[in-house]
Amino acid sequence: MKLSVVTTLYRSERFVKEFYERVSVVVKEITDDYELIFVNDGSPDNSNLKVLQARELDDHVKLIELSRNFGHHKAVMTGLRYASGDLIYLLDIDLEEPPELLRVFHDNMVDKKVDVVYGVQEKRKGKYFEKITGKFFYTMFNLMSEIPIEENILMARLMNKEYVESLKKYNEKELFLGGVFAMVGYNQISIPVAKGSRPDTTYTFKKKMSLLVNAITATSNRLLIYVFYLGLIVSVASFAGLVYFTIRAIFYDDYLEGWPSLIVSIWFLSGLIIISIGILGIYLSKIFNEVKQRPLTVISKIYD
Repeated sequence: MKLSVVTTLYRSERFVKEFYERVSVVVKEITDDYELIFVNDGSPDNSNLKVLQARELDDHVKLIELSRNFGHHKAVMTGLRYASGDLIYLLDIDLEEPPELLRVFHDNMVDKKVDVVYGVQEKRKGKYFEKITGKFFYTMFNLMSEIPIEENILMARLMNKEYVESLKKYNEKELFLGGVFAMVGYNQISIPVAKGSRPDTTYTFKKKMSLLVNAITATSNRLLIYVFYLGLIVSVASFAGLVYFTIRAIFYDDYLEGWPSLIVSIWFLSGLIIISIGILGIYLSKIFNEVKQRPLTVISKIYD
């Protein structure tokens, strides 16, 4: 049985050595036939040099150099496309989830005969604001998505080859892996994991909001349907208001009062129109990116 370990590099120089040493130990407990795949996602530091130093001593190490920074999820998919193992262990390099999780994942996969074992945070990391925004993210995503995902999922997961081969068939450029992992299906189980925390994370609030918008629009068309229903509700309310003011015009003399409410109504409807156009624009931009059929990433060099 061959085992592939896939991780990505971005400002990861200080983690490479410890990650390599720890993951090598736990992998060897399962099999001697393995590969360690590092995908350099345009990291501006010396992460790739650290990997090449490990490669000089260990030919199990492989490095895939991307031509620039394409984003975490796209780099992950690139690594999975080059993984050749019967089992594929996906893990972030920052050591917030310990590499030793492989033992737990592998035992559960064998005992319960499942296709995928993945981690979920047993307790949401971070301070109050991060916990609230995390809850908001998953609530909004599951409200909009046809296929809900478990809250606080982690990238850490062990997958069999059949599942990964099916995962590779998802070729969209606008990618949210959390949703795609669920869409593929198969028999999956989650394991609670104590996730660590780093104050210097590269996932800022701006990136998290961008991820939410991309996650919803990349995996579901419900937002467009909700826009339609919103327009329908406003139209019905407007017609009811027309009937109401027509009756007042016929039977009462004070029907012209309320100019402030008129201005508020104009602003409200204008806001709805702008939001609706913006949502349509996001979906159109995604269609634009998909139909160009550009590659998911560009690989500049592979050390294999």
